[in-house]
Amino acid sequence: MESTQDRPRGGRGRILRIHQVSARTGHSPDRIRHLRVKGHELYDRAWKAGGAQNSPLLFDEADVDEWVAGKKVPLEQDSQ
Repeated sequence: MESTQDRPRGGRGRILRIHQVSARTGHSPDRIRHLRVKGHELYDRAWKAGGAQNSPLLFDEADVDEWVAGKKVPLEQDSQ
């Protein structure tokens, strides 16, 4: 398990890497990086694993799950 030491806001869940986030959101890793630069509401919460420019992005699982749940459209109920 990764350290939670450098997490912003203390962290609430497991740490996810960009490919895990991609699988949950449907956005490619390249799209995630692009949207993060643009200030996307979820991807802007990511932090770098180190100080280098090419350090991997990390995400809090709870943030990702909340965002994904908020984007799901409830199925319409059949009217009888």
